[in-house]
Amino acid sequence: MFRSSVTHKVLFAVLAAVCLIFAFTVPHTALADIPEEADQAFDDMLTKLRKDGVLSSTDGTSTYWGDYTDEWAQIGWYQWVTFEHAERFVFSANVSWESASQTPNNFESGCGLMFNIGNGNSNHMLASIRMDGMIYFNGVRNNNYLSYGTYRYGKNSIKGSADFVVVVDRDRATVYVDGERIVRKADLPVMGDGIGLSTLSGTNKDFGTRCTWKDIFVYTW
Repeated sequence: MFRSSVTHKVLFAVLAAVCLIFAFTVPHTALADIPEEADQAFDDMLTKLRKDGVLSSTDGTSTYWGDYTDEWAQIGWYQWVTFEHAERFVFSANVSWESASQTPNNFESGCGLMFNIGNGNSNHMLASIRMDGMIYFNGVRNNNYLSYGTYRYGKNSIKGSADFVVVVDRDRATVYVDGERIVRKADLPVMGDGIGLSTLSGTNKDFGTRCTWKDIFVYTW
């Protein structure tokens, strides 16, 4: 087992952000139990990451955050909720997405993980799984847009789910989808240590984009 200690927390559905530039820290409380199957799956993933050479320590601490759902309906914008702080971590969850529109801007619709959040909300990185079947790597630094490319993970889908893992080691980040390594980037800007869940909307219709994160684990070292 990798975990030297385990804490249990739960995300609450709170107002996460307004447009692109506001975010709030999520309150948390004790969660009674970690699902055994999910716990084993996360431990297996940590072993895989170690073998892949993207996890530099086995002496960290894991936190189980439970589940979280968010909705956002403002086309071309994304919001997020900050829930953790670390510069070195593994994030893992099963994420499902759904659009209220049959014809959204699928390249703008999806669910993502914010990291290296700093300087209020103006600086951050974002790895997002979008409805056009691509992983987008981008961010904002001093109000300037940063782009690190797009990478195919699957097919276009306005409703779907996947196991989503992001490994961040300060200026390096690696993304896995359903156990397959999709992209690894280096020399990323380290602007802070905030971590957040992001919802990206490609439609103004009804609830817009709905993201549900199930069995959220964060391993830090």
